[in-house]
Amino acid sequence: VEIITMRYVGFIIDSCLPSIKECIERRCTPFSLLSGWSSGTSIALMRFNWLAAEINKNLSKSVRYELYRPWRRYAVVIFLKSMNDLCLRLAEKLRSRGVKTVFDLNADYLTPPSGRFYYEGMRPSAIQHQAALSMVQICDAVIADSRYLANIASTYHQKVAWIPDNVNTNLIATENGWKPDAKKQLRLLWSGESIKAFELMKIERILLELSADIHLVLITNSFASISRWYAPYRELFSKLLGNISHEVIPFSSVENLVKEYRKGGVAISPRFLDNTYNLGHTEWKISLAMAQGRITLCSEQPSYMDVAKRAKGLGIRICRKADEWFEAFEEIKGHDFDWAREQAGARSVVEKYYATPVVAREHLEFIESLL
Repeated sequence: VEIITMRYVGFIIDSCLPSIKECIERRCTPFSLLSGWSSGTSIALMRFNWLAAEINKNLSKSVRYELYRPWRRYAVVIFLKSMNDLCLRLAEKLRSRGVKTVFDLNADYLTPPSGRFYYEGMRPSAIQHQAALSMVQICDAVIADSRYLANIASTYHQKVAWIPDNVNTNLIATENGWKPDAKKQLRLLWSGESIKAFELMKIERILLELSADIHLVLITNSFASISRWYAPYRELFSKLLGNISHEVIPFSSVENLVKEYRKGGVAISPRFLDNTYNLGHTEWKISLAMAQGRITLCSEQPSYMDVAKRAKGLGIRICRKADEWFEAFEEIKGHDFDWAREQAGARSVVEKYYATPVVAREHLEFIESLL
């Protein structure tokens, strides 16, 4: 008879740490003390739900991933986007008991912020900076969500792993048959939180000059948050939308976002890279689109550059300056553009490097290395 000793890995996400105090103050339910407390965010879905389901079902009989439960004895506890005072104190307490602790770093809070910031709250605060440094110093290991972040974290900690965001296999298209209709405007697909829609101003001139040939599709949440934008971007953004064909589709779920991508179009992700915060973002914004075979035009953000290198240039174009954006649009409008090959390349790089089973195995191997 095979006797399996189960080792539990607990996740604390978005600082959602269940406790009697949190229940009394009605931030979580009493049930969360027994089953864990999920934030319900996209990062919880992608960096916990999808990974845990794959690892628990298919990859390990002796390691189990779950939401953190105060009564459970854990081998490892992962602090995913969690670094408030309660999490810091818990991390110290767990380490004193011999529990391995891991800080999952999803944005660059380690580098002292510098550069130009575009909205209120974009610049990491001194409190966030110090909290991230403290978590890195306290925890046994760091998981960095992009290679760029891993390089930064490595200057502060010896045990760092780059484990990228992932795309659920069920959300990867099985074919790439879409091709634009030359008689219609080309659908340009942009998705993200509305607070980050100012990034479109990076290619304002390109969009205006191509306005007769494009239709911009914005998949996002309420635009109320753009009140936090610094001048003059609100006015410029409103003017831009007033001069190009566009539509706004409310974001409701990752699954519905993927359905929009499957209708066809070209994904775009321009980025202002003149500040420390933007440089550390992951490739998830483009990998979800590329998983549907959508060709992507994007800025030279480090994680996007990693995707382009892995894809050997297929299905993705890195556009560093205005001329390269224009050249990319001209290329995809050309009669000899191989849509089938490019779309297959976009999907293939996601399947090979960013699909949940691939990333889950990387994640599990790193956790097992701590044990």
